[in-house]
Amino acid sequence: MAHSSLSRSHSNMTRADWLRAGSIFAVLIISLSFLYPFWPINKVVHLGLDLQGGVRLVLQAQGIDKMTPAQRDDTINRIITILTNRVDQYGMANAEIKRLGTDRVLVNLPGTKDPAQARQLIGETAMLQFMKVIQAGTSPNDNLIPASPNQEVLKDRNGIPYIVERQPLLTGAALSDARVHTSQGIQNAGQLFIALTFNPKGAQQFVDALRQLNVGDRLAVVLDNVIYSAPEITQSIKNAAAKGWRAVQNSTTIQGHFTTDEAKRIAIVLRAGALPVAVNVVDENAVGPTLGRDSINRGMISIVVGFILILLYMPMYYRLFGLIANIALFLNMFILFASLHIFNATLTLPGIAGIILTIGMTVDGNVIIFERIKEERRAGKSPLAAVRTGFEKSLSTIVDANVTTILTAFILLLVGTGPIKGFAITLGIGVIGSMYCALVASRSLIEKAGFANFIPAKVMTDEK
Repeated sequence: MAHSSLSRSHSNMTRADWLRAGSIFAVLIISLSFLYPFWPINKVVHLGLDLQGGVRLVLQAQGIDKMTPAQRDDTINRIITILTNRVDQYGMANAEIKRLGTDRVLVNLPGTKDPAQARQLIGETAMLQFMKVIQAGTSPNDNLIPASPNQEVLKDRNGIPYIVERQPLLTGAALSDARVHTSQGIQNAGQLFIALTFNPKGAQQFVDALRQLNVGDRLAVVLDNVIYSAPEITQSIKNAAAKGWRAVQNSTTIQGHFTTDEAKRIAIVLRAGALPVAVNVVDENAVGPTLGRDSINRGMISIVVGFILILLYMPMYYRLFGLIANIALFLNMFILFASLHIFNATLTLPGIAGIILTIGMTVDGNVIIFERIKEERRAGKSPLAAVRTGFEKSLSTIVDANVTTILTAFILLLVGTGPIKGFAITLGIGVIGSMYCALVASRSLIEKAGFANFIPAKVMTDEK
């Protein structure tokens, strides 16, 4: 009897039924593919600063108090863009960089273990200048005095002073690329240097600057007011300049006995461009990995315990329907975590709270449907008719309740800060998934997979 009922349900499937079944299968396969390898959790989704530790910096832009509001907004937006490019190129994944007030920028770097390294990468202005050297010192103890206001004293990385012209011959705006290379020469074998590539306009400016210099003059390569090298102008580079900008486009390097990390950092900040104004680190907090592990463990324990309790309770109270609710719950968890992966969202501790709330809301939608079906069975309808009517009468209630929650999550996402946004993201995705699971997945299982034929009419009729 049961087999014939299942066969009739299969043969009576409409196009809409097949579409629902196909969508469930597609959602399941896609979700599982994005969730592989399933564990550990940080391989599945990005973890926020509060879960895996890292560095939190608050930067204050200097000198923007005299700007107009529009200029301030533009300056802060440019700082955010440049810093984002820097951390992306450096490989600091899941960084959160956003405005904080009128003149500050918040930078969260999850997983970063070296605060000093992060401070150097984020805080450097990266103002690259090429300046004519007037006089070079020989030791840090030299006391060089500029001969005019158009000159200034800068020091190299060893503290040796140089007198240079204040007006640079060229700036970092002329660059199109900067890459780290290893020297192959006999004297400097194995040493790192940064090869600069000028854009066409910048290369022409470099040619014009070289034509102003004589053989034997020195040109200082200055980064953030520190001289990294001051090579002499040779006859060969003068000859190259005479041939035009293409001959010097890739001919300049920065040397200075770099470590690998230092050379990489300098190249990145040069590629990303100089900050429009100087920034100061006004607040720095390091979140230790122990706190992160504790947060993950407690959060995951909360999810697992709540998940298991619901998995046990639903079949006990709703019997076969409880198993369907559990299947829908599993599917929604797949959808939720896969969506976090697909949209490159970051899971935070408040986000875990949103997941726990989603577990309850997923079951809640199914409970509303099950109670409607029970009412229709008490009225004497057949199992299949009770299921169809129950879903129809539940639709408006479920949609109204969940749409208001989605709107609330959307508002929190727009106006909330980092932790609030983490909660809003998981809640919003979870609610959308719970609606799909209740109205599509559960209905297909009950109505078309034949489960409705196994509803014990006597038990349903006697229940109160």
